[in-house]
Amino acid sequence: MASKITIIGGGSATFTPQLMRLFLESEVLRGSTIVLMDVDAHRLEVMDTLAKQLVDMKGSDLKIESTTDQQESLVDADFVITAIAVGGADAYEVDIETPAKYGIFMHVCDSLGPGGIMRGLRHIPVLVSVCQDLEEVSPHALVFNYTNPLSAITLAMQQEVTSIKTVGLCTCSSIPYHAKYLAGLAGLDPDDLVLPAPAAGLNHCAAILRLPLKDGGDALPLLKERVTEPVTKWGLETYGVLPYCSGHWTEFFPSLCRLEEEYQGKLQGLKMKYGMKVFDMEDPECPGARARGRKWEQVVEGWISGKQGKGKSLEMLPSDESVQVVALMEALLENRNEVHVVNIPNQGAIGNLPDNAIVEVSAVVGGFGVNPIHVGNLPENLAATLHNHIAVQELTVEAALSGDSRVALRAFLQDPQIASVLTPEETERLLDEMLEAHAGYLPQFG
Repeated sequence: MASKITIIGGGSATFTPQLMRLFLESEVLRGSTIVLMDVDAHRLEVMDTLAKQLVDMKGSDLKIESTTDQQESLVDADFVITAIAVGGADAYEVDIETPAKYGIFMHVCDSLGPGGIMRGLRHIPVLVSVCQDLEEVSPHALVFNYTNPLSAITLAMQQEVTSIKTVGLCTCSSIPYHAKYLAGLAGLDPDDLVLPAPAAGLNHCAAILRLPLKDGGDALPLLKERVTEPVTKWGLETYGVLPYCSGHWTEFFPSLCRLEEEYQGKLQGLKMKYGMKVFDMEDPECPGARARGRKWEQVVEGWISGKQGKGKSLEMLPSDESVQVVALMEALLENRNEVHVVNIPNQGAIGNLPDNAIVEVSAVVGGFGVNPIHVGNLPENLAATLHNHIAVQELTVEAALSGDSRVALRAFLQDPQIASVLTPEETERLLDEMLEAHAGYLPQFG
């Protein structure tokens, strides 16, 4: 079914190649128009060339367009995918390294803590403007947001422009479908499981609540005896649920963020406890790293010069089953009523989290949209922790939209990672330093 799909952040070397593989493989989306939009004209040109070459190689009937004009890209859009990185790897580096000078050591820094809050301040105004443009030119479009901090951004897009439906998606949330992985943890045959397993929590701190068996039982108790990965095991023993994306889980609990190597002025690349390693902007395996962009520039340059075989380049496209956005589009267009794990307003799906919070939860996806499934309550001690993070998200949204540094300070003071290390005076100095470092990307703060 031909649709118009706009990718805001279409110059992304992390995401656009993965999306192109999915679009090319989809029978449902045959004949669709893919519009790449980015403010970085050079990166946009690289991804536009890549996408058009791939379409030609596959003999696909997809149409590829590109533009640096945001509103123009959204005209008559059916679906919009947002995956941006304001400031790119340079800004991400500041988010990792500046808090480290104050003794705050986190290995991802994109969802919470000082880096996550600053990323929210940079991204929220831009993505709210996408919804405002859609109100004018495509009010019935559905937005799929992949940009972090996902919960705060999706909350802002829902609150500020209520007429535009927004769903947050994360690669981690594919795990409740992963039969081979889950069966392996339990020592069972994949056919024994009823999947997707019910999931609930906040993005990057969500868990499988039960692991249903076809005979009516629950495989979750088996995992306590079998799981060896320390963070997953800790989650099972402490809360009685199965964490997924355990690396992200550690950042929600300051006691789990500890270095194993000595900090000597640079945090990137250092080893942390529980098998973690701090993201490094020069490591091509890290999302957002500089090396990823250089790789695809070299591929395209090789095509143009004739030094790189195009067929080999097609094989280089990442194949990642965790990117679910095309599966959701297909479920919506064909009224499949499939269960997917998404980030949407709670609306009572998780009984002991606020109704207006953006939660990661199982939902039915079909002709009537994306609707959360009531999964019950989280363990109360886990829900209490998540309430605190929801408060930080709400303050981050308010600060990003108002440009009020006093509200930003309240978000910093509320954040558990910062509060576990810094005094209020030190917290204010850290905020001032990060606001100054990112001033070019934060016009709302004047």
